[in-house]
Amino acid sequence: MSHLLLALYPASWRTRYGEEFELILADRPLGPFDVADVLLGALDAHLHLRGLGAASQHAKGFAMSLRIGGWAAIAGGPLWFLGLAGASADANDGPGPWSGVMVAGTAALLVALTGLSAFQARRYPRLTWAAFALPAIGIVVSAIGAVAMAVVGDRPFLGDLSPWYVWMSGTITMFVGSGLFAVATWRTPTLSRRAAGLLAVSSVAVFAAVPAMTGLFAAPDAVITALFVVAMAAFVGGWIALGTSALRIDRSISSTLQGAN
Repeated sequence: MSHLLLALYPASWRTRYGEEFELILADRPLGPFDVADVLLGALDAHLHLRGLGAASQHAKGFAMSLRIGGWAAIAGGPLWFLGLAGASADANDGPGPWSGVMVAGTAALLVALTGLSAFQARRYPRLTWAAFALPAIGIVVSAIGAVAMAVVGDRPFLGDLSPWYVWMSGTITMFVGSGLFAVATWRTPTLSRRAAGLLAVSSVAVFAAVPAMTGLFAAPDAVITALFVVAMAAFVGGWIALGTSALRIDRSISSTLQGAN
């Protein structure tokens, strides 16, 4: 496994740091989040976000996933909402560019969730695993539904279920799961608690709005609209704040490591 993971890094990186990095990988059992961290670290090395010299920080145990997850969180929330808003306002019934924007945002949120969870799992693995699973499932299902809406439209997709129903189910799960991730972030605490609070607010707002939207109980349209606005604003703001917090921690750790060299 370690040889396969090491092969994902650029040749120049492997020449300079490969032996040390392979010893670190062989020194401890690799969990799923460790593998995710290595994969995101390989992406980081290929993108040269900091140049070759900074890549050695990963060989010292530095979580590259924190930086990738941070940038993905900052991009994912706004992209997802922009795609949703654009698709809702688009008068065309067929697939449009906004669906692609929403799928891109969904993919970025999955990267963000994976990267930030990989960082938090080093201190609280069980709690992070539980908090990761539900929103990750929701994000994947939501992405499948969004792609299906663009490809097959309103025709049945999974049995009698329409793509919209699949997307909505995944989206609700994503919001509720984000609340669970917020609880884990609050309890760890490694990332911003304010950001965790915003995600929790978005989850509660969706949880309160869905029964009214589906007709389980009557509520004024103004209340439903207010809950929707609060949910969207807190969701986007929460992910941006989480990403900003991750990048701030990343810079702090990077400065410490560089000072120790």
